[in-house]
Amino acid sequence: MNLEIERLFTRPVTTRDGDALHRLHTDPLVIELIMQGKALTRAESDARLDLYLDEWDRYGYGFWMLYLREPNGDLTFVGRAGLRRYDENDVEVGVCLVGFSSGKGIAGESLEAAIEFGFRRLPVRRLVCVVRPTNIRSQKAMLRLGFSFAGMTEHLRTVFRFYKIQRPAKFAMPSS
Repeated sequence: MNLEIERLFTRPVTTRDGDALHRLHTDPLVIELIMQGKALTRAESDARLDLYLDEWDRYGYGFWMLYLREPNGDLTFVGRAGLRRYDENDVEVGVCLVGFSSGKGIAGESLEAAIEFGFRRLPVRRLVCVVRPTNIRSQKAMLRLGFSFAGMTEHLRTVFRFYKIQRPAKFAMPSS
């Protein structure tokens, strides 16, 4: 199930995405903003891929691989975006882009599509997002997307800024 985004081709993560995800997880900007200054080893990156695949199998949603549609028809890998199970009550949206694609609106476009997918397909009252306190770009992006800051939280032994967005009235609650 692909997301419909004009500038991007998207598709769910597959077992063939290990190399691309490892390049993403070792990108200097990703290391700085998301990985707390430490690149993932190949084994750690492959473990994340296994987690992403398991989420699609278990929940029917997950991360999509993002490819920028080039004017000549080529596709350039730019990252991943999508939904994850945050806890027993909430679903989290997230995006991770390679450095050269940052600042081009790709994060916002891909997150808008993931948010719409979440509210159209999932019986959730809200979606959440956690952002590292030092990641000012993502904090601003969450506010632009309509999320509100709800305070600080600790998740997986890391302190984050916690954002939430309530289900808009235009999206009826799907049956579970």
